[in-house]
Amino acid sequence: MPITPYVALNLQQLEKNVRGMTGRLTQQSIEHWPHIKTHKSTELAKFEIACGAKGITCATLHEARVMAQGGINNILLAYPIIGEEKCQQFVELAKMVNLKTIVDSMQAAEQLNKAASAQNIIVNVYIAIDYGAHREGIQLTDLETFTLAVNQLSFLNIIGIFTYAGTIYQYTTEPEIRKAAKAEADLLLTCIQRLNAIGIDVQRTSGGSTLSSFYAEELAGITESRAGNFIFGDMNAIYGGIYTREDCALTIRSSVVSIPVPGYATIDAGTKTLTSDQSAEEGYGYIVENPNIKLVKLNEEHGYLRYDPEAVELNIGDILNIIPNHSCVVPNLTNKIYALNNNVIDHIIIPDARF
Repeated sequence: MPITPYVALNLQQLEKNVRGMTGRLTQQSIEHWPHIKTHKSTELAKFEIACGAKGITCATLHEARVMAQGGINNILLAYPIIGEEKCQQFVELAKMVNLKTIVDSMQAAEQLNKAASAQNIIVNVYIAIDYGAHREGIQLTDLETFTLAVNQLSFLNIIGIFTYAGTIYQYTTEPEIRKAAKAEADLLLTCIQRLNAIGIDVQRTSGGSTLSSFYAEELAGITESRAGNFIFGDMNAIYGGIYTREDCALTIRSSVVSIPVPGYATIDAGTKTLTSDQSAEEGYGYIVENPNIKLVKLNEEHGYLRYDPEAVELNIGDILNIIPNHSCVVPNLTNKIYALNNNVIDHIIIPDARF
């Protein structure tokens, strides 16, 4: 077995997660364009496509380039492209594969249009709408004015509306999440209706997260979901009520390296392995072997455990499995993921788009 700490991936659970999510969306006639920033692996992206995904979503131009070079043809870059050099690189990649992106400013749209004009290529874009998290997107009040302005750019082709309803992660009950998912779909469909009313005929709607897509029937009517975290699961998915600890395919395996005093122990996994992202409850991950052991603090290479020594037996050298708070960060922190087939190492997966 590899030395700790290392990232382990249960292949049976991973396949169950992928087929389950794609199946939910397919039943609602929603295309799955999973976000590969979760795993950053060409191998896993190809597996998602083999299980029914229509394309993939990337967060960076580098991710998109690696995926294209790996043989994936349908890619959405869900991030505003800003700057002459980036726009040129985007257009060069768009000449190789079916690549689309989002725009939420005239500066971005004009720069991308200029780069596309120089290469005599039409770039497909979504108009990004700010759902309320204020991460990106135009305001709803500017929808018609902005879209009409972008529509005047000869080398951009508006194909639909995009949004990221990240505010859904504040909810932890099924009724709240269902309501938020329905509101997301309603926003996208309303935007399409408004644009059609002014003569801009677009039909595609890109939304969906792991939480909202778990209740895919609430997203009925949209055309694409970008759910990504579902493939691994994590404590966010557990606190959201859509996964149990058994549904989580990815764990970090770490060794107990020190017990300075009873009830205080240290493991060999810190922020460079687990990430410092927190979740709905205190702590930095879930100890599968014993939930009464709490991971309360992280340094770069150290994890601090607290437990009741009268109730918990813990020894130096024990190996613990940790479900991370946020699994999307973990593959970006490692150069190897150990794929397990019935708890035996089957092969190594490389997160080849991590840099």
